[in-house]
Amino acid sequence: MNIQIAQGVDLKIIQTSQFKNNTIVFNFSIPSNYKNFAKLALLADLLENASLKFPSEMLVSRKLSEMFGASYGVTVLRYGNQHTLRIRLTFPNNHYLPHKEDLLNDAMAFLREMIERPFAKNDQFDAHYFKIHQTNLMSYLDSISDNKEFYSTLQLQKLYYANDLNQGTYLLGNIDSIRELNASDLYNFYRAFIQQATVTVIVAGQIDQAQVVSRLKSFSTLSDRNDLGLKLFIEPELPKVPREKTTVFPGSQSLLNIGYRLPIYFGDDSYFAANVFNQIFGASTRSLLFTNVREKASLAYDIHSSYNSFSGMLSVQAGIEFKNLSQVIQTMDDQLTATADMAYPESLPAGVKKSMINQHRSQSDYLSTLAERQYVRQISGVAFGDSQWEQLVNDVTKKDVAEVAKRVQYQARYILQSQGDNDENN
Repeated sequence: MNIQIAQGVDLKIIQTSQFKNNTIVFNFSIPSNYKNFAKLALLADLLENASLKFPSEMLVSRKLSEMFGASYGVTVLRYGNQHTLRIRLTFPNNHYLPHKEDLLNDAMAFLREMIERPFAKNDQFDAHYFKIHQTNLMSYLDSISDNKEFYSTLQLQKLYYANDLNQGTYLLGNIDSIRELNASDLYNFYRAFIQQATVTVIVAGQIDQAQVVSRLKSFSTLSDRNDLGLKLFIEPELPKVPREKTTVFPGSQSLLNIGYRLPIYFGDDSYFAANVFNQIFGASTRSLLFTNVREKASLAYDIHSSYNSFSGMLSVQAGIEFKNLSQVIQTMDDQLTATADMAYPESLPAGVKKSMINQHRSQSDYLSTLAERQYVRQISGVAFGDSQWEQLVNDVTKKDVAEVAKRVQYQARYILQSQGDNDENN
């Protein structure tokens, strides 16, 4: 059931007795703007770990324990052109508690405290608390380069979206942008953000609808707000000539990252064919890339593809020896050609479809998945029932997959070349 709490504040209640827990998810969304990335990243930490009533992580944890082990978290996400601060509380369904305690009021009171009463005084976040989390976030950003797979993924993203800082910039910002923040300015940003962002609240479980609506209407932050004109799908400005970059680092394995334009978006007629294509091409252990590049040719330690239906982007990452670069790229291109030419056995699409459906079913066993799927429906306006989803996957033909493969366009290549490989080639 959809209910409007205020202008720009929507509530979706999902009644289900399938789970032993209930969940409440607040999604505060604004247009993606790289200037806000560091602010929202640090704000998420500050809203997660303390409030005026619970001015320490220990006190927050103690309160969650009192709610029979409820879990609480705040994170930032990017859905295409939308930048979202997500606040989630999951707590036991009263039917499974010893004395049938109803935790809904307690849960709502806790969320109101954490959202509306952050650990701040005199119009600024507590200075000591702010400094701790600012330093922690800077330390995390500094450590990213140690995770070579993730680091190279971010570098490909930066290269691919060189003309668009809102997409090419890492969602948590960078060390300099975090360092420039102060407790007063961030608090002013928080107050403006919480009153202006488009809000979608997802509540799932065995829930008293009237009670939820009543408690949400008592939130002072959930007042009317202007339409931000949020857009979901990314249509990047890409150059005619692909961008390529190589960086040398100390290590024993090189990483090849390739970005392709695949202009098929969530809900498009070819959306399901694009997903099956991704599994056939490189996303599964049955895929052509995994089988032919890694297993048969032994040209990669690992290789996989991923498809983002909000950005219309396909990417491939492979751990390789740099001396094999040309052969790896040629073999990868051969697999894309084979997909377009339908030059693979019928057992391959049958296997990946079965795997996709089994995974979809297993994910349905989680309350968080239920809430996430509902949120995607809310922001996209596209809904697929479980049986419909499975049927649309099964309906995809080899010809459909071939047509998707023909739309793949090479756009960017980033290589993280190991110093070891570099020394061997000199």
